[in-house]
Amino acid sequence: MKAAIVYYSKHHGNTKRVLDAIAGKYPVELINVIDQPDAELEGYELIGIASGIYAGSFAKPLLKYLKKYLPVKSRVFFISTSAGPKPDYEKSVRKLCIGKECDVLGGYMCLGFNTFGPTKLFGGTAKGHPTREELDDAVSFYEDIMNK
Repeated sequence: MKAAIVYYSKHHGNTKRVLDAIAGKYPVELINVIDQPDAELEGYELIGIASGIYAGSFAKPLLKYLKKYLPVKSRVFFISTSAGPKPDYEKSVRKLCIGKECDVLGGYMCLGFNTFGPTKLFGGTAKGHPTREELDDAVSFYEDIMNK
C-alpha cells in the first residue's frame, strides 16, 4: 500500500518523533509541509495528517496545504501531539477532510513536551513525552489503520 503522512512539527519535534517511529517499521513517505510545500498527494492509497496542536488546532500551514493538495475522497487518518488535555483538536482538520469527501479512518493523539508561552517559565509541561510506550502505541495505531 502506498502511504504518506503529511505533517507539521515545529517546537520540540514531538510529532516528528511519533512519525519516525512509524516510518522505522513501515514504508511510509513523510512529507513536511514546510520543506515540501508543493508535494503532490495524488496516487497515495492512505494519507496521514499529523501536527502538534497550536492554539487548540492542527497547524495553520498544514491546513492551508491540505486545502490545496489533499485529493478528494482520500482515505485519511490523524496523528497529533499536545501538552494539554484531549478535547477535539481534530475538529478543524476533520471538517476540511469531510468537505473533500474523505474517508476518515481514525486518529491518534499523545502528549508532547511543550515550552510555549508562560509554560517556559516553569520548565514546560508534559516533560518526557512522547514516551516509548506512546511511540509504540502510535505504531500499533498505524498497523490498525492499514488493516481498515
